[in-house]
Formats: sequence, C-alpha cells, structure tokens
Amino acid sequence: MQCNPNVLTIISPHFTDAKGFSVGTQPVLVSVNHLSGEETITFKRVDYCSNQANFERAGCALISPTVSEVASATHYQLGECQPSLTPKRHSLVITQSGHYIPVRNNESTPDVVVTVEPISGSTFTDTEKGIVPCGFCLDKTWQTTGAERCNQHFVEVEEISNCGNVRWRRTTKRCGYYASVPIPITLDEDCCGSTFMGYLFHPNETRDPDATVAITDCDGKLWGYAYPTAGDGHTLPIIECGKDTPTGYAVNNSATAPQQVTGC
Repeated sequence: MQCNPNVLTIISPHFTDAKGFSVGTQPVLVSVNHLSGEETITFKRVDYCSNQANFERAGCALISPTVSEVASATHYQLGECQPSLTPKRHSLVITQSGHYIPVRNNESTPDVVVTVEPISGSTFTDTEKGIVPCGFCLDKTWQTTGAERCNQHFVEVEEISNCGNVRWRRTTKRCGYYASVPIPITLDEDCCGSTFMGYLFHPNETRDPDATVAITDCDGKLWGYAYPTAGDGHTLPIIECGKDTPTGYAVNNSATAPQQVTGC
C-alpha cells in the first residue's frame, strides 16, 4: 500500500488485504480495474485506533488494523445495499467518515489494484455511491421471450438473462425484403389444380440476396428473381417452359405488389 502523495494503491492478493484507508472530512473516490467473472470488491468498516500521535483522518491516510480490529469489522452498507466495485462498476464514492478495508469476493484474478483519492463535493447520486444498481449479477443463461423484430434485413429475437437483462440476438433469417412482380402459379395442373399468385423480385428493386434464380418467360424475357429452394414465406414452385422440375420458388405474399385491376 502506497500513498503517492494523495493516492493510495492497495494490491490485494488471494486474501483480504488487512490494510485500508480512512475517510475524514473529504469524500473519497475508490477505483479498480481488471475485475472479471463474478469478482466484486465490497468494504468493511473498522473500529481503528491509531497509535500515531499526528494521525490524519483524510482520504490518503493509511491504516493497518490489528487482527482483532479486522475480526470485529462490519460491512459498509447504505440502506439495504452494500456498495461494491464490479466488472461493470469501476469506481464509487464513499462519503461517510470512518476507516475501511477492501474485501474481495469470488476472486478470479491473481491480484487487484484499488486506487483511493480524496475528491471535492458533497452531493453524489446513488449510482456514484455504488448502490444503483445494487450488487452484481453475471449473465450466464439467456431465454427467448417470443418477441421478434426486423433490423437491417435480419430477424432478431428478444432474450432475457438470469439477471433480468434484455438483449436482441440476430438470427440468420432475413426479413424486410418485398417481392412485387406477380406470377400466377398452378399447382396439380393435371387434376384441375388451383392457381395461386406468387411474387418475384423485380430486377430493379432491392431483393433478398438469397433470391438468386432468374425466372424468364418462354421467350427468354426476364420476369424477376426467385429463391432456389423452398423456405419460410416462399414455397410456390415455379416450372419454366419445357421443364418438369421447379426452377425456383416464388414468394407467397407481397406488401408492395401493384394492385390488380380486372376489366372487360
């Protein structure tokens, strides 16, 4: 532990460092780096009695409590929350005067450096004090909620973690592409089949990159583009002139196709 000259550094190995710092008339900012996993740092208040005649109760005063003082130390707590440094919170402000030692929880790194320095000010938010949010939870598992959205032409599914955090995960399923060229498709033609309206992507419109099959009429004129295989939303088979098997598959519905007008 060093004071250089207004900052002290606590190197805490695999056990609680019995050295600490004092908070007097000035609040102190406590900072840490390199916490990982579920590792956190909380603090205990020590009933410390200095044997130094000119001991200064300031943010940079170093203390070395005795074994009995450490044993009787109590958790530093604000309301129902213990302020903590976490992999997501790298600093907090302690305003209550007293003597403190850092306590490592769920250690996952060989050593941790904690920096404490006096700062000015008298009013701090609960976030700055390290109690909003209270504690730390590591996102380990995610479950889908059933909600979906289309973002940049990909379907994203909503997921919630064991900590209650929400995220959107991108899937490989595409979305937001609209085929607008209508093409009548008759199924089961040899047995009085039904005719359905399928849709192709126009050569000049933005199309799904997966729609790679060029569809032409019997004269070789390009109608549009279809999918090479059947899939969600495109299951209508297209059989070109003189062929017995589908060349591609048309889109089942369209939100941008021109309105069909019938007349005499």
